[in-house]
Amino acid sequence: MSKVGIKELATILAKKRKLDSEAALAFVESFFDVLCDSLRDEKMVKVKGLGTFKVVPVSARKSVDVNTGESIEISGRDKISFTPDATLRDLVNRLYRYRRSRQSVTKRG
Repeated sequence: MSKVGIKELATILAKKRKLDSEAALAFVESFFDVLCDSLRDEKMVKVKGLGTFKVVPVSARKSVDVNTGESIEISGRDKISFTPDATLRDLVNRLYRYRRSRQSVTKRG
């Protein structure tokens, strides 16, 4: 799995859309600033064509310290969940449909 940071996203955007790299970086940073601010304030953000980001609370739970065997409590926290929009989901599935069927044919032979 490859990881892409904000600067890498901006570079890709600049190349694909023939934009100034500083303008692309400003756009990507602003996008994530707006996303973070909205999640903090509204707890949910829908981006048409991309998907829905939601803040989901995770309850505290008991666990065991693997080093000592002692019972511990892991405190509750918030996490961000992402559900892709149907447009994105269908695009990704269409891109990998051929790849999966080709790999399964290759594995048989």
